Amino acid sequence: MKIKDQAIRELEELKPGDLLKIYDLILSLKRRPEGARKKSGMPPYRRVRKALKQCKRSLSEDIMEAREDRI
Repeated sequence: MKIKDQAIRELEELKPGDLLKIYDLILSLKRRPEGARKKSGMPPYRRVRKALKQCKRSLSEDIMEAREDRI
């Protein structure tokens, strides 16, 4: 509870306009979907590998081909 007490003391020193900003922040944190608060169980490198799994060739070849299409 120490951090909560410290936060309350700091809040007591804020101007009304700043308190409104903090209140809006609190509401936005409470509205965030539960999934946004938790990290995905899969490490980022695994998500990248899964996304690139469908590439038949190397990623660099696909990038070069996409660049040639734009030229």
